[in-house]
Amino acid sequence: MKNALIILLQTVSILTFSQSKVFVNNNLNSVEDPSKRQKIIENLSQFILDKNVANENLKIVNPKNKLETWLFLDELRNQQNSKIFTTKFTLMYEIISTEAVDKNSYTIHLNCYFEDGKIKQPVAKIQILLQEINDEFLLSSTFPGNISNWKSKTLENYTFYSEKSIDEKKLKDFITKNNRISLNLNEKKRPTKVILTDGFVNAYKILGINYITGESNTENMFFGVDFTTDNSNSILIVATQDGKIDSFSFGSLFKARITKKYPRENLYLPALEGYSYINDGHPFYKWEQIWIDFKNTYSATQKTDWLSLYGNKENFSLASTPLYLENLLNGIIIRKVEKEKGFSKVLELLNCGRFNIENQENYFKTLERISGITKSNFNEKIDELISIENKKNE
Repeated sequence: MKNALIILLQTVSILTFSQSKVFVNNNLNSVEDPSKRQKIIENLSQFILDKNVANENLKIVNPKNKLETWLFLDELRNQQNSKIFTTKFTLMYEIISTEAVDKNSYTIHLNCYFEDGKIKQPVAKIQILLQEINDEFLLSSTFPGNISNWKSKTLENYTFYSEKSIDEKKLKDFITKNNRISLNLNEKKRPTKVILTDGFVNAYKILGINYITGESNTENMFFGVDFTTDNSNSILIVATQDGKIDSFSFGSLFKARITKKYPRENLYLPALEGYSYINDGHPFYKWEQIWIDFKNTYSATQKTDWLSLYGNKENFSLASTPLYLENLLNGIIIRKVEKEKGFSKVLELLNCGRFNIENQENYFKTLERISGITKSNFNEKIDELISIENKKNE
């Protein structure tokens, strides 16, 4: 790698999209041609800030690392769209240096921060790969270089990457479960990269976003699965506590897949979360613990009016890590529906419309059609399902 080429920190121009800004320097010493420098600046600014262009329509993304870059951009947009940066503060991106990888490729280093009064509050250090290809300046995630020393294993049409030892038996189990989701969602099997890492903070560091404070979107601190796809290929980040596939949850995988296929705002969230509950997809609790907390809150010796409680977001766990009653009830309903009617009926429930505390009519119409459970027999049927679940957990 050639010597680092430092861009002067003095800001010469500022490009702005929406709430965020990128500070760039016209004296980009790594490129001599003024017109090329200007084009690099324009492309870089659009790449970082233009939230109005869908990933697949962003023509300045290098197609070679397209999916990894889409994950990078998704996280960047999550940060930019978070409430604090759309209502209170403005995110800033300041180019601090470039490194020449070869005569046509550069790694661009940026600081991401916001100003609180006169104080710069750091958010992340960001790396972006810039390549000149056929007189075009294309940008991408630095992902390939960041995992060049990782272990890899290819099975069927999957390639797994990990810093740690890879258990082939566990990988085969993952493949079976992911293929099951593809079948349930009526999607074809695609060649898939799977990145195994310990937590999302490290996952995004691999993609080129190195968070240095707790200012990132809270969900990204959790373990789980991130996912994106095009018509030909898929990529999954599986973030577990120890960076191994052993502790991944089917529920997290399912949630990542289905929310990519169907917009989250159109899904019936109690059903989505309920399916996640019964498949160990909660970030803090396994299903066995969820069921224990439920039984400790709602005694079997007392008659409970489940219908009157439904939709009130009754929390039967800690305030810091809530578990909601309607999610659990949907979980045990879905278990019954999937067993008796198949997953196509579960999809109907998941897609019955957005959860609305004030109006549950569409939910109950769908529930009656796929399961025979109505408002009039709701309490009775729920009691039956609870009894079945209790016997499983004895």
